[in-house]
Amino acid sequence: MFANDVTSPRIAIVAAFLFGSGTARPAVAVPQDASSLRASQSQSPHVTGVEGPSNFHRLSLPIESSAMGRTGLLGPPPGSRAASSPEPSYSESIVGSATLTGADLYRLSCRSCHREDGSGAPPEINGLLGPVQATSAALMEHRMKERGRPITAAFARELAAGSMKDLIHRLKVGGQKMPSFAYLSDREAEALIGYLNQLAGLPVARREQTVTESAARVGELLVKGTCHICHDATGRWPTPEELLQGVVPPIARFTAERTMPEIVRKVRHGAPVEMGLVPFPYRGRMPVFDYLRDEEVVSAYLYLMTYPPRNASTLPAPPN
Repeated sequence: MFANDVTSPRIAIVAAFLFGSGTARPAVAVPQDASSLRASQSQSPHVTGVEGPSNFHRLSLPIESSAMGRTGLLGPPPGSRAASSPEPSYSESIVGSATLTGADLYRLSCRSCHREDGSGAPPEINGLLGPVQATSAALMEHRMKERGRPITAAFARELAAGSMKDLIHRLKVGGQKMPSFAYLSDREAEALIGYLNQLAGLPVARREQTVTESAARVGELLVKGTCHICHDATGRWPTPEELLQGVVPPIARFTAERTMPEIVRKVRHGAPVEMGLVPFPYRGRMPVFDYLRDEEVVSAYLYLMTYPPRNASTLPAPPN
């Protein structure tokens, strides 16, 4: 996935050191290395730090009451053999470029809420297949004919165009519960919609579209598309008692509180967490995102080191 066409030896050394067997990461100054990574990611000038409250806080929803961002499997219970996972794979090419397909963009941005097949989690999270199928004039004309209410090809095209406009608007602006994905570029959105067409089984013969991204951009897509659903961008790291009460740790503290291997294991395999007045290991609330790749999670970690999360000046109003 990642091509070794742009590398920064200094950040590669730092990343390799962070992947060491020790459990504690020394308090070294990151900016000198982060500047090298930032320079190597110049092909993605639109990369920005994640900011503001999580989607849960935007909607004033407690995490226990929603399936948003949590459609994965639960992690292993404390003490089980599954709680230990292999060392994350690592390559120096992690600071290079990546070729993402529409399916990759779906995994990074959509799957945590809408599931692998696009079915969602009804009734809270709608499926994607129906709205996407409505963008096909041929399919719409065929279905109306089957129902004994035939329409002209011109009218079918008009309806399909309106459905496509609505789909793009929802993607860029968001909805009552769905967050905005306005940070997606036009090429990324086009590749994503191409995959949604495939997922919905539309009668289109179209070569799978790809986009070439920097590793920082891959990390940004994962953090903004998945992590930010449940985790605020900034804030204080919760105590064990607060964790037990349901407080979710902020993204800004991930790299300070956890090493890179710990984050990769937590995201891809799950790991127990200590909670309570007397800290005791629990399974935890965070689902396992086993469909992500090690290098994608590593890219998110390096992205957070290079583009620190920020406070939003104002809380955006939910779109109509």
